[in-house]
Amino acid sequence: MIQENKKRPRKKGRKRKGSGYFSLKRLSVFAALFLVLIISMCTLGYVIFFRTVFAQEILPALRSAIVFEEPNPPVQPEPVEATEHAGPATAPTAEPADQDESAESVAKGVPARQPDLPKVAIIIDDMGYDETTGRKLLSLPIDLTYSFLPFAPHTKKLENLAHAAGKTVFLHLPLQPKGTAYSPGPGGLYLEDSPEMQIIKLKSCLQEVPHAIGLNNHMGSSFTEDEGAMTNIVKEIKERSLIFVDSVTSPASVAFQVARAASVKSARRNVFLDNIQDEQKICGQLEKLVEIAEKKGRAIGIAHPYRATVNAMAMCSEQYQARVHYVGVPEVLTIR
Repeated sequence: MIQENKKRPRKKGRKRKGSGYFSLKRLSVFAALFLVLIISMCTLGYVIFFRTVFAQEILPALRSAIVFEEPNPPVQPEPVEATEHAGPATAPTAEPADQDESAESVAKGVPARQPDLPKVAIIIDDMGYDETTGRKLLSLPIDLTYSFLPFAPHTKKLENLAHAAGKTVFLHLPLQPKGTAYSPGPGGLYLEDSPEMQIIKLKSCLQEVPHAIGLNNHMGSSFTEDEGAMTNIVKEIKERSLIFVDSVTSPASVAFQVARAASVKSARRNVFLDNIQDEQKICGQLEKLVEIAEKKGRAIGIAHPYRATVNAMAMCSEQYQARVHYVGVPEVLTIR
């Protein structure tokens, strides 16, 4: 018996995956990888642009807009006792002969002093952010005091250079201002901090400027009005035998009085030289500072690392060298 071959019906359901299916899958994977590659290249291009164009052109502009001091600091006449307290302090000495060439170049050009002239000390605040301007200020041929902000990007490098050249180095201690519009920056001490935390912060700031022989306040219009807070940090300042200069960012500051009561070597600022960043006006403020020194025997001015300040100091500081000595802050604390 012949068995007829019957066609078996195909089962309905799954269809065999043809080559077209695999081609579509491979195409999808390829498209995904290509998309990842494009995203990676765009990201890389953005990073390169940010680091070269943005960082070099835009960020310096932002840095120049940083508010380092509180606006409209007091300009009222200072009291008669404003610039002296406590006995002599020893100015820092230069490193021995192994100092590097850059330190030697910084120390060059300081003229010999004439005896018995009034003394002018100028503190350059806010050092540590602008390396180029900082180096120019360090190279000026007059004796200045350089006050460095803790945690600034160039503080360690510049304060080492200043110390090696025999310059007077200060810590520019960030203290709480009034209101919330302005921040004193990294390491700032606040009234809401516990006394223990204030001392911890002060020690941390001092570690950032290891060659500091003294300090003056950065901002601090609120902090320096608080007798309790100032008494707390003055104890640490005294224990370390440091000098304190009240920048007088508030007319109601008690910082100098508290330091004087604790027998800390201390002083007050007489004149801000560059509230207005104009070379002629800065020279005019320098003239005012010299006149105060001629009346009192000594005076303290404060300036900042502005381009106009560098130009003005180079332009007009020399003309007063027949009338005053430019000295570090320790020398104006010596009472005759």
